[in-house]
Amino acid sequence: MSIEISGLSKAFGKKQVLQDLNLTIENGQCYCLLGKNGIGKSTFLNCILDLIKPDAGTITLLGKDYHNHNLEVKQSLGALCEDNPLIEEFTGLEYLNFVAKLYRLSPEEAQERISSLTNYFFTDRESLHKNIAGYSTGMKKKVGIAASILHKPSVLILDEPFTGLDPIAAQLLVQLIRSYRNPNRVVLISSHDLNYVERVATHIGVLNDGQLMYNGSVEEFTMNGKHLIDQALFQLLLPHHNTEANIDWMLN
Repeated sequence: MSIEISGLSKAFGKKQVLQDLNLTIENGQCYCLLGKNGIGKSTFLNCILDLIKPDAGTITLLGKDYHNHNLEVKQSLGALCEDNPLIEEFTGLEYLNFVAKLYRLSPEEAQERISSLTNYFFTDRESLHKNIAGYSTGMKKKVGIAASILHKPSVLILDEPFTGLDPIAAQLLVQLIRSYRNPNRVVLISSHDLNYVERVATHIGVLNDGQLMYNGSVEEFTMNGKHLIDQALFQLLLPHHNTEANIDWMLN
């Protein structure tokens, strides 16, 4: 297994965001975490990334924990955080080369991988020689995605990766995720873009009130394709909701 979480809990003040959460994500899966805004999805991912310390529970990646194997675990991780922090004084190419050095890629490996990823995502190569500070949201997101995958991590974690991408870039990312997933890797995604989740997910988790309301395969979640993911999610989170409640005034 790639990710094993046991008894994970986290509170901010009096607000319990995660409560005794248990989850195992196996190699070969693209696990997509769904839920309403502010429900704790990013907190959950940040705990896995060791950016937030949980109040209780254990997190094991590739059979190792942070306490005894901190550097080894982090070298096996690739991450795109929701706020996508980049060094904006760098150009796109400078930043990717900086990341390559952090992961100790050889100059030859770095050149090959950076060239491959930038050719894949960027039609305007000249923009990569400009400072990131002048990039659009979508361009910054593409640099962040390239940086997360540059060292071929065994565990790839993407928080809202499709947000800010135009339809062409989003489809390229779909293809990239499909190609990247293999029996020796795991991909964990949090996203509100259910149209794209539908195209990449093998497994779904629905977080609500600190717990996983659903944890299983896409086939089970959609009843073998009888429902779209957005329909299944709506029925799970708001099973008795009247979509016309309180809006009668605008119907006539």
